[in-house]
Amino acid sequence: MPCVRHELRTADRSRLLTAVVDCLRGGGLCVLPTETVYGLAVLPSRADATARARATKGRHAEQPFTCHLSRREQAAQLWPHVPANIDRLLTRYWPGPLTVILPALAGGTVGARLPAHEFTREVIAACGEPLWLSSVNRSGEPPLRDAASIEREFGEAIDLLVDDGPSPIGMASTIVRQTGPKLEVLREGILTADEVLHTAARVVMFVCTGNTCRSPLAEVLAREEVGKALGIAANDVLAHGLAFTSAGTGTLDGMPASDGSRTVALEAKLDLEHHRSCVLTPELLDRASFVYCLAQSHRRAVLAEMPGAADKLAMLRLDGLDVADPYGRELSVYRRTRDEIRAAVAARVTEWLS
Repeated sequence: MPCVRHELRTADRSRLLTAVVDCLRGGGLCVLPTETVYGLAVLPSRADATARARATKGRHAEQPFTCHLSRREQAAQLWPHVPANIDRLLTRYWPGPLTVILPALAGGTVGARLPAHEFTREVIAACGEPLWLSSVNRSGEPPLRDAASIEREFGEAIDLLVDDGPSPIGMASTIVRQTGPKLEVLREGILTADEVLHTAARVVMFVCTGNTCRSPLAEVLAREEVGKALGIAANDVLAHGLAFTSAGTGTLDGMPASDGSRTVALEAKLDLEHHRSCVLTPELLDRASFVYCLAQSHRRAVLAEMPGAADKLAMLRLDGLDVADPYGRELSVYRRTRDEIRAAVAARVTEWLS
């Protein structure tokens, strides 16, 4: 029997909501709009409907469906614990195009998303349980993004289709998984892996004056020391939840690291070629979990402009002494500065990983 297609824009919204919920509760297959792509929807409690959905898509039984929620609080029904880094992602991207996979209350893992489409969230809320939604396509093929194509390709297999025009984003959600210490990006959507990993991570910031000598060295040295402590490559530290950055209290955006800092970094097999200076702003301070000043003058400058930052502000050296500015000095001074900074960041690794 061909599916019934409803245009959301012209439909009686209340009646359509009732029709969709009745169809799903009766074991039907519905296609619902989201901001990413259309989703083939079934109630998880209807085993007959999930079997039909798998047969329609040609999807293997071991491939899980993603739970779609009507509100963030429903995640507590699926996951016993939400790590702090995942909480940052949910705060930033839900409702939106991000699917998160975590250890499930019932064992194994479960993926969940909070879609940004209001009507679809209303359907989920009215059903009283999360919905399983999967992109409308046959396994291995691209998802269909408009109702006409879906009706033409799957009209005999589905019962009800809610047409809300072409999907705004037009690509499937970004998928991340956390089952251990490392956050994995399994699939990129409109949210890139780099964006997601930086949003999830705790930020450690180093502050000097020009952000061309001391603080860039601190940034790359800290990343290397954490990598050593974890037994991983420095480039993999971000996926383990720490992002290192730097800024200046008296600089301009976009200046390269000084010649001396680039040289002594290279001697230590570290790369500052792509570093560009960044002006310290209240927004950057607010995002950081830890802020370390290379000299007392930097601490005073920060507090003069942003006194509310006092609780997260510290001197990099544990003894509170300044790391002297090597700018314009000979390479031997830069080397001493590099080694002094390395010792100071090594002494901080435990608190970043705690």
